[in-house]
Amino acid sequence: MATLTDQLYPEVIDATTLGASFAPPIFLPIAIEGQAASGAAAVVGQAYSIEKPSDATGLFGSSTLTTLVNFVLSRGVSPVIAVASVKGSYADEPTERAAAWANIVSNGAARIVLTDSTTQARLVALADAMEDASLIQNKMFTVVGMPTGTSKAALITAAGAIQSTRAVLVGPGVYDENGTLRSGAFAAAQVAAAVALNPDIVDDLDTLGLPNLTGIEKDSFGLPMFRKRVAASVVTNDFEDLLTGGVSPLQQSPEGGVEITHLRMTYTTDETYDSLQTRLIADQIFLDVKAYAEDNLFLRRGNTEVTREALRSGVEALLQERSNWITTVTQADGEQGYNVEVSSSLDERQVTVSYEGNVVRGISTILVAGKLNINV
Repeated sequence: MATLTDQLYPEVIDATTLGASFAPPIFLPIAIEGQAASGAAAVVGQAYSIEKPSDATGLFGSSTLTTLVNFVLSRGVSPVIAVASVKGSYADEPTERAAAWANIVSNGAARIVLTDSTTQARLVALADAMEDASLIQNKMFTVVGMPTGTSKAALITAAGAIQSTRAVLVGPGVYDENGTLRSGAFAAAQVAAAVALNPDIVDDLDTLGLPNLTGIEKDSFGLPMFRKRVAASVVTNDFEDLLTGGVSPLQQSPEGGVEITHLRMTYTTDETYDSLQTRLIADQIFLDVKAYAEDNLFLRRGNTEVTREALRSGVEALLQERSNWITTVTQADGEQGYNVEVSSSLDERQVTVSYEGNVVRGISTILVAGKLNINV
C-alpha cells in the first residue's frame, strides 16, 4: 500500500488529534500569596505555576493558600501563580508577606495579585507593593477583601486607608456553591477570576453575574448585608455609598446568585480612577507601545529622522487600532488624531514617544425619560 505522501487514490483521511484544554484563555494572569501548611513541600518565596488542585495540595498542604488557589482554579483560571510567604505560623508577618510580594513583583508574570490576608494593614502594604511594581514597568494591581461581618462604614474606612490607584477592595463576604460563607478574600478571588477571563477591557463588567456563588453575606435579619432600602421616604443606597467611598460592592442577584455592581480603584482623591476599566486601558496602552518598540528592534536602530518617523507612524497605527479604548483629540492641524510625536534628546541617546487621547468611559446610568399620553 502506498504511503500517505505518494498515495494517488483520492481520499480524505482523518489525522485529527485530541488534546486536553483545562481552561479558557487568561488575559490577565493571577498570582496568589498566602500561608502554607507547616512542613509543606513548597519553598517559601518561590513562585509556582499551579494548573490543578492536586498541585496546590502537594506543594502547600492543607492551608489557606491551597484553599484560595483551588477556589480560583475552580473558576476556570489555570494556571495560577502561587507563592507561600510562610510555612506554619508567621514570626514577622509584615516582613514575610512583603518578601513574597517583592518576588511576585520582580517576577512580572502576573497582572492581578491576591492574598489570603483580610487584615487592613496588610492590604494597605500590598497596594503599596503594586505601586512599587510600576517602578520597574510591571503593571499590576490587587483585588482584596475584608473579613466576614465587616460593616459598610468599616469597608469605607479600609478603602480610605488603602487609597491606591492599583487596588480594588471588594465586599461583603459571599456564600459559595455549597452555601458556605467565605470572607472578602474569596469575594476578591471570584472578581479577579472574572476580570482575568474578560477579553475586552472596555467591558467594565457592570452587573455581571458571578458563577458558583449563592449570595452575598446576610445581616442579622437574613437580608443581604448591602442593599437599597427606604424608610420614611428616605432612600439609602448602600452600593452608591460604598462606591463613593472607594469600595467595589457585590450585590444579590434577582435570580439568587451574586453580581458585580461596579469595579473601581480605592483611590478617591478625584474621579480619575473611579473605574477599573481606566486602570486597565492606561496600563495596556503602555504595554502595547512598549512591546511594539521592543519587537521591532527600535532599541537597536540609529537615532535618525527615518527611525523616529517609523516609530511615530507605528505607534499612530497601534492607537488607531485601539480607538474603542481611547478616542482621538483635535490636533494642531485641526484634524482628529492622537498627536503622536517622537522627539530626540540633545545627546541623541534617547527618544520620547508622546501621544494624547481620551480614555473611553463606561455607561454607569441610563435615565429613561418617557412621556406617555392616554386618551380620556
